[in-house]
Amino acid sequence: MTATSTAPAPAAPTAAAAHPLAAAPMTPTRSTPQLLQRLSTAVVVFGVLLGVVGALTLATLAYTLHRAEQDTAQLVRVQNIETDLLSADAAATNAFLVGGLEPAAQRTGYDRAITETGELIAEAARAQPADAAALAVLNTQVLDYTAAIEQARANNRQGLPVGAQYLRLASAQLRSSALPVLDELVAANAARAEQRMSVAWGVVFPVLTLAALVGLVLAQRWLSRRFHRRINSGMAAATAVLLVALLTSLVGLWYSHSIVSSTREGSYAGVNNIAAARIAAYDAKANESLTLIARGSGQSFEAAWVSCDVTVRERLGLLTRVRDDGQLAREWAQYTAVHQSIRTSDDGGSWDAAVAKATGTGDTSSNLRFTTFDASLASVLDDATRSTSTSLGGQTPLLVVAAVLSLLAGLAAALLARRGVAARLREYR
Repeated sequence: MTATSTAPAPAAPTAAAAHPLAAAPMTPTRSTPQLLQRLSTAVVVFGVLLGVVGALTLATLAYTLHRAEQDTAQLVRVQNIETDLLSADAAATNAFLVGGLEPAAQRTGYDRAITETGELIAEAARAQPADAAALAVLNTQVLDYTAAIEQARANNRQGLPVGAQYLRLASAQLRSSALPVLDELVAANAARAEQRMSVAWGVVFPVLTLAALVGLVLAQRWLSRRFHRRINSGMAAATAVLLVALLTSLVGLWYSHSIVSSTREGSYAGVNNIAAARIAAYDAKANESLTLIARGSGQSFEAAWVSCDVTVRERLGLLTRVRDDGQLAREWAQYTAVHQSIRTSDDGGSWDAAVAKATGTGDTSSNLRFTTFDASLASVLDDATRSTSTSLGGQTPLLVVAAVLSLLAGLAAALLARRGVAARLREYR
C-alpha cells in the first residue's frame, strides 16, 4: 500500500508580514547632524542680530544725548535773547530818566543788547528749524520795539512829554507780545532737552544679551547630554564673551544714567534757575525806572518790580548744586536795599534824589549794585552752561565706542559658538 504524501498547510502570516510598516524601524524626524546644522545657523543669526541691535541701540542713545546737548544750547540762546531784550529795555528806561541827551555808556549798552538779540535770533533759527517760525515773528516784534524806542528818544531829547508815553508803550509791547513768544520757546526747548536726557531704553542691549546667554546655556546642556561631554570649548568661549558684554553694558549704562541724572538735577537745573533769575532781575530794573518815569502814578510798575523780586529770590534759593556760596543772594539784597531807598525818596516827594540814586554810578547807586549782581550771575550761568555741555557731550564718544564693542561682541559670540557646534558636527563625517 503506497503512502500518500500530504502537502504541508501554509503557514499563518506573521504579525510582521501582516503589517509590513510596523516591521520597519521608525526614522527620527531630525537626525543629530541636522539638529547641529540648525543650531549652528541659529547661533550665527542670533549672534549677528545681537551685535547689530546692540550697536544701533547704543549709537542711537549717543545721538539722543547729543541732541539733548544741542537742545540745551538752544535753550540758553533763547534765554539770552530774553535777557538781552530786557537788558536793552532797562538801559533805555534808565537813560530816559536823565533827560535830554542820554549817557553814552547806557546808549552803548542798549545798542549792544539789541545787536546781540538780532544775532542770537538768526543763530537760533539756524540751530533749531522748529523754532524758526516763532523767531521770525519775534524778530518783527523786536523791530517794532526798537522803532518805538527811537520815537521816545527823539521826543525826550526835545523835552516833549509824549516821549514818556512812547517809552511806556514800547515796554508794554515788549512784555505783552515779544516775551510770551520767548517764554513758549523756552518751554519747548526745555521739554525737548529733558525728554532726551534719559538712557533708560538703553537696557535693550543687556536684555538681549541675557536672553542670548540663556540660549547658549540651554544649547550647551543639550550638547552635553547628546555627546556625554561636559564642556564645549567654543560655546563656553561664546558664553564668556556675552557675560563680559552683559556686565560691561550694565556698568556703562549705570554710569551714563548717573551722569545724566546728576546733570539734569544739577547744572542743567542751575542753567534754568539762573537764567530765570537774570531775566526777572532785568525786568525789575526796567520797572524801577518806569515807576519813576510815571511820577506818582507808577504803582503798577512797582507791583511788577515786587513780583520780579520774588522770582529772583525763589530762583536763587534753588541754586543748591551749582557754584554759589550765598554771594548772589547777598548782592541782590544790596541792590534791593538801594531800590527801597529810591522808593522812600520818591514816595517822600524827593523825586530828583530818587532819580539820582537810580541813574548814578556811585557805590550806593542802583546801577552799580545791579551791575555787580548781574556780573556774578552771568559768571555762574556760564559755569553751569559749560558743565552741562561737558557732561552731556562727554557721553557721546563713550557710547559710540560701546556701540562698536557690542557689535564685535555679538560677532565674536556667533563665530565662537559656531566653531563649537562645528566640532561636534565633524564627528559624524
